[in-house]
Order: sequence, then C-alpha cells, then structure tokens
Amino acid sequence: MIPAALSFAAGLLTVLAPCVLPLLPVIVGGSMDAGGDRWRPYVISGSLVASLLWFTLLLKATSLLINVDPLVWAGISGGLVMALGLAMLLPGWWTWLLRVTTIERRSQGALVRAAGERRGMVSAVLTGAALGPVFSSCSPTYAWVLATVLPTRLGTGLLLLGIYSLGLAASLLAIALFGRRLLSRMRWASDPRGWFQRGIAVLFLLVGLALVTGSSQRVQLWVDANLPSGVARLEQRLVPGGAGPGGTIDQSGPNGAMYNVHPYPAPDFARIQTWINSPPLTMADLRGKVVLVDFWTYSCINCLRTQPYLNAWYSHYRAQGFVVVGVHAPEFSFERVAANVRTAVRADHIAYPVALDNSFATWSAFGNQYWPGDYLIDRTGQVRYVHFGEGDYDTTEATIRALLGSSGPAATVPDAGSPSQALRMTPETYLGTDRADSYVGTPPLTDGTAAFTASATLDTDQWTIAGTWTASPENLVAGPGALLLLNFSGDDVYLVVTGPVGARIDVRVNGAVADRGPDVRPDGTVVLDGPRLYHLVHSDRPLYGSALRLRLDPGIGVNAFTFG
Repeated sequence: MIPAALSFAAGLLTVLAPCVLPLLPVIVGGSMDAGGDRWRPYVISGSLVASLLWFTLLLKATSLLINVDPLVWAGISGGLVMALGLAMLLPGWWTWLLRVTTIERRSQGALVRAAGERRGMVSAVLTGAALGPVFSSCSPTYAWVLATVLPTRLGTGLLLLGIYSLGLAASLLAIALFGRRLLSRMRWASDPRGWFQRGIAVLFLLVGLALVTGSSQRVQLWVDANLPSGVARLEQRLVPGGAGPGGTIDQSGPNGAMYNVHPYPAPDFARIQTWINSPPLTMADLRGKVVLVDFWTYSCINCLRTQPYLNAWYSHYRAQGFVVVGVHAPEFSFERVAANVRTAVRADHIAYPVALDNSFATWSAFGNQYWPGDYLIDRTGQVRYVHFGEGDYDTTEATIRALLGSSGPAATVPDAGSPSQALRMTPETYLGTDRADSYVGTPPLTDGTAAFTASATLDTDQWTIAGTWTASPENLVAGPGALLLLNFSGDDVYLVVTGPVGARIDVRVNGAVADRGPDVRPDGTVVLDGPRLYHLVHSDRPLYGSALRLRLDPGIGVNAFTFG
C-alpha cells in the first residue's frame, strides 16, 4: 500500500520537476484548439502516459534498446515536437506532408482537413507521444521502479508504474485544463493564425531544438538552481533507500569474519548484455557456492587497486567452492563497449566471470551505489557481508573463509598499492561539463567547440585549458594546440583517456620530465593504446601544489583525473 501511495505522489510531483517545467507551456499550448475541441487536453495527457508506459515496456522487453543512448530518444522526441511546431506555423506544409505520405488518400482527405484546421486529434496524440520518453527520465521513483522492481517482480512493477502514471496524468490534465480555460477567455489566444498561436508554434520549435541538441539539460540545471522548490529532494525521499533489503547490523564471526547485514536473498543478475569468461549465470546456478559479487568499472582506480585481491582470492579458494562475479557497470560511454572490457579483463589477468551491466539493472537490483561495491553471498544464496570502496581486505577474506569453512592457509596477495597517506590529496576531478569542477579560464566551460585561453594562475586543485577544445557532458576532446594545466597534490595522478591509438600526450611535472608514471615513456610522452585509465605521475614522496602540464594531440578525449 505504501509503495503505491508513494508512486502516485511521485507522479503528481513529476510535473514540477526541473526537467519537466520547460515542457509545460508545450502541453498547455498543445491543448488549445481553434475548433474548441474539449477533448484535446485529455488526449494529450492520455497519449503522453501511454507513450511513457509503452516506452518502458519496450525498453525492458528488448535488450537491444539498452545499448541506445538516452539522448537518442530525446532527439527523436525533439524532432517530433519540431515537426508539430512546423505544422502549427505552416499548415500548408503539414497538408503537403500528409499528402506525400499517402495519409490523405487513405483517409480520403478528412484527416488532412482536420489536421490543417487543428481540429483533429492527430497533433494532440503526437504531442503527448513525443514527450513520453522525455518524461521517463524525470522522476527518481520512476527510475527506481524501472531498474529495481520490474526485473524481479514484473507484476508489482507494472502496477506501480500504472499508479505512477495515473498521478502524472492527473497533474498534467489539471495543468492543461486550467491553462486552456484561462486562455479561452482571451479571443486573441484562440486565433489559429494570430500572434499567440504562432508564438506557441515557435515555442514548439525551440523546445524541440533544445531536446535535439541536448541544450535542454542546461535549462534543467538552471531551473533546478534558481527555483528552490525542493521538489527533487522530496521525490528522492519517495524512493526506498538503504544498502540492501536486509539492513545493516554488526555481528562478528569467527577469526575476524564480519556479517554486517541481516541475511537476505541475493538478487539475480538482471539484463546482462554480455558475459566474459563464462556462459550466462544465475543465482540458482551458483547455489551451493560462496559468491563474491564485485561491482566495478575498468577505468576506476579504486577498482584497479582492489583487483589483485580479487584475483588472488579467486585463484586460492576456487577449488573450495568460491566464485567471484565481476559486474561491470560503466561510468563512461567507452566502457560500454564489450571489446574494451575484454581488453581490460585480459590486461588485469581476470579469470573469473565478468558480466556487462550496461543498463545498471543488476546494480539497481542490489541497491548498489559505489565502485567498487562487494556483496558476499553464502551457499544458500543469502547476502551476508557488504563492503564499499577499498580496504578491509583482511575482514573480507576472513568472512570468505568462514563461509567456506576453510582452515587452510590464507591467500597470498601481491602488493596492490594503496591510497596515498598524504594529509591532503586533490579530490577526483571530472572534466566533462556535467560534473566539471574547479575549472578556471576563458571562456566558461560549456558544451561545444571553442578556443580557450588558460588562466595565468591556478590555486590548489584548479585546472585550466588552452587551445581548441570540444566540450561535452562526459569529456573534453582536444583540438589544435590543446593544452591542459592542473595544480594537484598527491603521490600519483591517473587520467581517463580516449582517442586514436598512437596519439600522444606530452607530460610535464613542474616543467620537467620527472616523477613519471608507468604509462609515460622516458621522453615524457604517453602513446595511447586504447581507451582506459592512464597512470601519468608516480612519486615516492607526496607532491603538494605541483604543476601538471599536458599537451595533447587532436582527437584525444579526457574524462577525469583521480589521485593516489
């Protein structure tokens, strides 16, 4: 009962979310009709909800769609909205389009006349349908049901989505009816060729263009920052939380083992795109074994530091009934490519099964939030121990041994490295516009290609760029004369890099070829061999306030710095 009520409340609140507010004028404007058809608001609201549900079912039923970037759906929706705007602005164009697509002949002209006069339902249905995929990304509760409930409990998931959609439809309809009633009192607003209706048509075109180009994301961020309505925070509260269904406890086991969650059934692997080193597995297949499910991604430095422990445990305890399953949940788009993950698996000498969770369905089923995130499952399929991030390796291994009933020697783990012990270290630094922080320079960092001028000074942890760069939400791509400067503190510097094989990065620390990382040649250059995490700087002493300068060949993309 409570999840149903929360889903309905989330549907009501979705229309006030930052990603929806810019679309409300389209819904209100689309509800206006020169012919006075009172059913248009109902048709728009109903078709939007139907589109949302259909998109959801299609997404869950067809694994191929999992690999389609969500921006593609936004682009398709935006194109349809722009087409509707043109139909309103240029009725003759709409009539011609229907004629050449044979719709006029099939409907004997009635549909064309209705659409041209805006008395038909075609534009109302298309308006609602075009916005369905856009609305699908606008509620945390919707995302929770989509990723967590549907894969394991289809009937419950569909029921909650239906209830969520009812709440959404109710609020959309209220807004459409109120706006229509207000505007109907103004005769100038109902003139199909008047300035108001033309303005609505232009608004359709602008909204559609924003969706196609992705600039709607910046509008959403501005709304979120300048309208402190608290709606997003309230919606987040509606999402069931916690690290897992079992909740946390503190129960010591033998010889240092730790059972830190109330036992609960391990979720199954959901919507896995590809398996490496193994045929597809289920939790039922693994019953009778002790299983460590490790959520990782191959450019994550914390995951890479954990990797030697996982390899050693798997090799040492495998004969006793121990299995590691690495669930690869990508942070960046290039990590979605199976060939790239296979290369990383070989490079890191991973012999255990690896599952590609590009849709984050398994991630969500476990309620995971971190890289790495480890879930230790006993022989009966119950989660008994959960650990996030690096460290506590002795406790994890002691718990593995306790669940196995092992009394032999412990595994021998090679030196895996560890985080810096420096008192202060530069935090992880993202370079794409979605999460960029501590950037200084001219012009401001926004999506698109521009010529940049580096800042003359850099404070602690700040970075700047010079030359031509193309910025996107995920990364920066170097153009002619590309230079990147960073003021950092730490023992090690790593950078997630993409780009053509053979392209080069010239690396200088404090103006010299010094403190080279393993990926830097004696001449101070890095030669790319594929998209991955590159180790640029390594020092035996902490480096405080040091200057890192990178000169990059055109076409090289940089995503994020991490430090050790």
